[in-house]
Amino acid sequence: MSNNQEHAHEGHPAISRRNLLILGGVAIVAGALPVTFLALEPDNSHFANDLMSLLAEPDAAARLGTEWRKVATIAREPAVIASSIGKRLNPHGWHNQGTPEELREALKAAIVRDYANNDMVSISGWQIARTSAELCALAASLSGDSTGDEAAPAAHAEHG
Repeated sequence: MSNNQEHAHEGHPAISRRNLLILGGVAIVAGALPVTFLALEPDNSHFANDLMSLLAEPDAAARLGTEWRKVATIAREPAVIASSIGKRLNPHGWHNQGTPEELREALKAAIVRDYANNDMVSISGWQIARTSAELCALAASLSGDSTGDEAAPAAHAEHG
């Protein structure tokens, strides 16, 4: 009886040591991928500040962001929120570099697209474009607000 047959159970094929080593290697590589992708992400701390500089009333935006965070499961870290907003701006020509006016135009285009695609969230009875809501969440995070860290289940929020 071969080694493979000794370890086979009824109805289950045997796994050779070679296959086990290959599967283990794949698991290690797959486990390392998220860390690799995080390392490739640009530093979004400056981008977060650039976004905030566009707000006429950052305190009002932070209050809305705080309300949304109470009912939605969203990121809390400013760099993560800024990255999400940046990805929403990419189709509109923004790639983490440019003038404040180019950033403003990309942000405006993303918000218009949200409305056109009905990509909205409900905050205190107001329907707001998702990009705007993320911008408010960013303002809340940068203001040091920790409210909503124990967010209610997303089922209570419309579109999250």
